[in-house]
Amino acid sequence: MAKKKAAKEEGSDEVKKKGGKGKILVIVACVGLGAGGYVLGGGGAADPAADADATTTTLYQKPGCSAPSADEAPLTVVDLPSMSINLADGHYLRVSISLGLCDDIVVTEAEPFITAPAKDIVVKTLSGQAMEELSTDAGREAVKSKLDEEIVAAYPGEVYEIYLVEFVMQ
Repeated sequence: MAKKKAAKEEGSDEVKKKGGKGKILVIVACVGLGAGGYVLGGGGAADPAADADATTTTLYQKPGCSAPSADEAPLTVVDLPSMSINLADGHYLRVSISLGLCDDIVVTEAEPFITAPAKDIVVKTLSGQAMEELSTDAGREAVKSKLDEEIVAAYPGEVYEIYLVEFVMQ
């Protein structure tokens, strides 16, 4: 009987030890995930101004804006949602474009930037293009130049440059 009692006590010690190790592993994993999230997320609280419009980002001004104010004046960038475009021969293109706005343009939730004309220009310009042509650096640059010219013309004094953020073909 004493042996059974001793075996039970040893078994319960093993269970306790395993449970203790498991708890420690869970705590270490949670701390590691929290630290990883802090590092990847930039840590700290979110900027209240950033919460106002999640689709805009502030960068430093690039030359060529129709309304520059100073060398380090902020410039607003509006991200268009990613679009899938049909290319020639059954291929398609997923493209994301950002619009660089002149520094005197203010985008708020109350007065969002109207992006429909820019989306329309992107679809018209890229639809039916040959994948072979868009695969080359020269082809991408030609399309980017054409998009830049047409979108800037559609938004005079508002957009001064476009950025190709994503350009994936299949």
